[in-house]
Amino acid sequence: MKKLFNSFIALILPASIVLAQEISEPLHRLTTVPISQVTIDDPFWSPKLEVWQQVTLQDCFSKFDRDGAFTNFDRVRLGETGDHGGPPWYDGLIYEMIRASADFLAAHPDPELEKQVDGYIDRIAAAANRSPDGYIETWTELMAPNHRWGLNGGDDLWQHDLYNAGALIDAGVHWYRATGRTDLLRVAVGMADDLCEKMGPPPKVNQVPGHPLGEEALVNLYLLFREQPQLKAQMRGRVDEEDYLKLAEFWIDDRGNHRGRSLNWGSYAQDDLPVFEQQEMEGHAVRDGLLCAGLAAAGNVTGRADYLTTAQRLWDNMVQCKMYVTGGLGALPNIEGFGADYYLPNQTAYCEICAAAAGGFFDRNMNLTFADARYADALERELFNGALVGVSLKGDRYFYDNPLEVDGEHERWSWNPCPCCPPMFLKLMSGLPGYIYAQEPGAVYVNQFISSHATLTINNTHVNLRQTTRYPWDGRIKLSVEPGQAADFTIYIRWPGWCARAPRLTVNGRAVENPEAIHGYARLQRTWRTGDVVELSLPMTAQCFQANPKVESDLGRVAIRRGPLVYCLEAVDNGGHVRNLSIPRRGKFQVLWRPDLLGGVDIIKGQAVSLEQPSDGSNAALNLPSSKTIVRKNVRFTAVPYYAQDNRQPGEMEVWVAEYDD
Repeated sequence: MKKLFNSFIALILPASIVLAQEISEPLHRLTTVPISQVTIDDPFWSPKLEVWQQVTLQDCFSKFDRDGAFTNFDRVRLGETGDHGGPPWYDGLIYEMIRASADFLAAHPDPELEKQVDGYIDRIAAAANRSPDGYIETWTELMAPNHRWGLNGGDDLWQHDLYNAGALIDAGVHWYRATGRTDLLRVAVGMADDLCEKMGPPPKVNQVPGHPLGEEALVNLYLLFREQPQLKAQMRGRVDEEDYLKLAEFWIDDRGNHRGRSLNWGSYAQDDLPVFEQQEMEGHAVRDGLLCAGLAAAGNVTGRADYLTTAQRLWDNMVQCKMYVTGGLGALPNIEGFGADYYLPNQTAYCEICAAAAGGFFDRNMNLTFADARYADALERELFNGALVGVSLKGDRYFYDNPLEVDGEHERWSWNPCPCCPPMFLKLMSGLPGYIYAQEPGAVYVNQFISSHATLTINNTHVNLRQTTRYPWDGRIKLSVEPGQAADFTIYIRWPGWCARAPRLTVNGRAVENPEAIHGYARLQRTWRTGDVVELSLPMTAQCFQANPKVESDLGRVAIRRGPLVYCLEAVDNGGHVRNLSIPRRGKFQVLWRPDLLGGVDIIKGQAVSLEQPSDGSNAALNLPSSKTIVRKNVRFTAVPYYAQDNRQPGEMEVWVAEYDD
């Protein structure tokens, strides 16, 4: 039976799945299991992570260097002016590359990469040392030195001073956590202290970021010094972590308040109304996604009800009304942003990779704040589809926008005048080990299905968890539990919302009937002993589904999904054309493993109808099965995972394919 789904596939368990009675409990707060405590050894992800660390990082660093991104810092150090390499946000992209490098190094140490990045940090720190207050923004210093922070007639919407500062703070925290070195952290703290001194409630300056990012970065800086107060002695001046949290709150609270500000950035930059009055995701998709990621992170720390309810409202609007089935965000190319609810055109879809990453960060922070599996479901969709499509399988070609229908003119690029997407992609993917498991007192949560080994402490007991799976090609997940001694604790296992029927769950080979279900997780509470094994078997049937009927672009069309993967049809597999194909409404599909194709993928084959142009030359709409003038021809189609598109030769591509009733 074909299911009806929203524009984004249902993130909650379908009504047909009964896990037992859902239990109403107070909201939980989860903490991630750090990257350094998780080792990924996964047949799907490990080869990709290796490519991104060894190929993509170096490819991007080399191209940024060629563009003059590092020379910008050298010229500031020398007191020069003019002639900035790249757009104003290049500093921020370099910092994002450093953050990604830090997370890759935390998982897989690489002395050469660490030495390379240390060299970049030395150049950044030398440039920052030129200014008495530690200010370092190369575009502003070289091109508009009187417009620091977008003030005095400047415009942070274009300058990105505060975006760059947030990325610097973020990189400083991640580099310290990965390497234990404080060089970049000291530069970041100098910037943060200067921001806290200048911006805030009266009599300070009312200035909020033209491009959000710093909100979550300041929360993470606050958390670092709260956890490790001894670090303060290694910083310059007085460090008060409460100031960082207060500034993050100010940047959230004062958006939409234009008193004392010469510029109103409007809905494009989520500045038309106070955040708490905004009823839907609006404007530039990357900006809004990062703003909401910061909102969720701040709400987790402060417990403020207005933050939490606003984050929930905006997230619900995002996934229910404005997200593509691939997880893509942003329907309007002219603003790189959101359109009206359910306006999700396919051929002109923007779906920027940066937006998918921002949405992923929002999802993750919501999961940590609310301990609800639907947020982990959404992150999974971004990881496997909306974000993963952003980098080629070889690791050196990229997408910026990602339409769901292509006429053959959309190809990956080697580099771009605005190469913001590769660093954001790397930021998201380098953090992958930290997305798999999370904890609360007395419990561990299994959020993502990735072969891995985690070491953690639960109820004062050392515990090893070993997860083994071929996911997403196979729905069998094995979790071996190895506590140092017999211990009572709880394991929560996500049951994905995409499941069409109830998964099978066993402990030590015995079926668990009607397990307790809390917020989309199956709860297993018992005394665990070494040798205990939990096995989950997820149904991985390939199936068609329809969009919400409010999405006009998808009326009369279906898409194909198997497990967490959304599939597409490419011309190279289908006789050179796909936009003339129709899929039967109740089609039967064949799933075939192809180790020789696209790095190893399951392809899906099935029956289709080719709607061919009539010989009389009439302009029939070939993708409309109701046309009486078209010629119907039975053919076989092949579908591949959406993330793997455009890795062979350019051509037509479709996710939503015309359907017909067989």
